[in-house]
Formats: sequence, structure tokens, C-alpha cells
Amino acid sequence: MARSLALLIVVAACGRDQLANSTPAAAPLAGKAYYRIDAGPQKPCASGAACEAQLVLTALGDYHLNQEYPFKFLGAPNAVSIDGTGAFGFDGAKRGTMTITFRPAQPGTAKLVGTFKLSVCSNETCEIETPMLELAVPVT
Repeated sequence: MARSLALLIVVAACGRDQLANSTPAAAPLAGKAYYRIDAGPQKPCASGAACEAQLVLTALGDYHLNQEYPFKFLGAPNAVSIDGTGAFGFDGAKRGTMTITFRPAQPGTAKLVGTFKLSVCSNETCEIETPMLELAVPVT
């Protein structure tokens, strides 16, 4: 019994150390119980050039992306100039990627600010959301 208890303590301690050393998942840019929006992978961006940023929309639980909805990203006035309203692609029933094209004027950090118009549905209802987002993109 003493050996079993000692082994249990060692296993618990190892698990605790692994939890302490693991990095927590990044907080979403926006979300509710039925969706979340995360920053996509960063691509190199140079001032004066056309750059892209990605937002990843994930439907949660029993929800899926609304295939009929016109997903858009509307840039805020006085923010980095955005070309158009973004291009949305479905990566599956529960996930999609909004690609935003913009042209930063100078090196540093470009702050993309705007409203992401989206819709997710369950078998019973569809939810339309318009969260305001801010995404910082490094510019060389």
C-alpha cells in the first residue's frame, strides 16, 4: 500500500509539473458559447506592400457555420486601410478563415480594427453576430 501511495504521489507530481510547464491556449479575439474567433498564422508583412491577415472562425458545440451568410470584415474608420471586405473560405462545417488584405504605410505594428459579420447555426436557430475586433500585425 505504501508503494502504491508513493507511486501515486510521483505520478501526480509529474502531471502537475507538466501542467505548470505547458503554455495556455491563446485567448480568442472574440467569442460566445457558440463561436470563437482566433488570429490565424502570421505571414511576413512589409510596409507599402499588400499584406494579409487571417481570422479563424470556429463554431462550437452543436453549431456550424451558416453556408448562406455573406461573411464580411468591415474596417473601422481611421484605422489601417483595408482592401474590400475580406475573403471568407470554409475549412469545413465548423471552421472558416477570413483573409483580410491591407497596405500598411510604415513599419511597426499595424492594428487592424473592424467588425466581423458572421453567422453560426444549430438545428434550432441561427445566430448573427458582429463583434468588433482588433488584431496587431508586425510590419517590417
